[in-house]
Amino acid sequence: MPAFYLTFSLLLYLLSLAFDGALMGAGRHMPALQMLLYGPWGIAFGLYQWFANPLLALAILGHRRFRRMALVCGMVALYLAASSFAITRLPDNQSYAFQDVTGFGAGFYLWLLAILMFCLGQLWWCWKARSAADVPGWGWLDVALIAALSVALYAATQMPSLRFEPHKVIVPPEQPRTL
Repeated sequence: MPAFYLTFSLLLYLLSLAFDGALMGAGRHMPALQMLLYGPWGIAFGLYQWFANPLLALAILGHRRFRRMALVCGMVALYLAASSFAITRLPDNQSYAFQDVTGFGAGFYLWLLAILMFCLGQLWWCWKARSAADVPGWGWLDVALIAALSVALYAATQMPSLRFEPHKVIVPPEQPRTL
């Protein structure tokens, strides 16, 4: 396994944010970047797949020093990400109504591939390396990709098209009063 599995994983993860994550009924779609930003709100709806992201981050951070723990975190992240196939309904950011999920976009599959690539690379190095020094460390490209990911997340929080007001989904709309 090449030493660049971490770089390719980060590159695929960053690339996934440029595409749609979920395709929904009525011609709606949800960008992967929006899913990343507002994923924690899924807890209110029993959707825990977003937690694959912090688990992957934890695995990437500890990939060298804690090889086996990073592999376990990556595998749990892969399981959570794959469990996204069970999602049937999501709220959109235009009408705040729940729409049926009709499929997943390229962003979702790239995200899943990024996690899978990390797991396969980490598994290889857990099997091959005798010490932490044998596992490839951070490269300048890895740091640049993490910086680009940070910039993308910051820019996304400033985009009006990705604004999402969770209270509009959780609180039901007011019913008109009649006399």
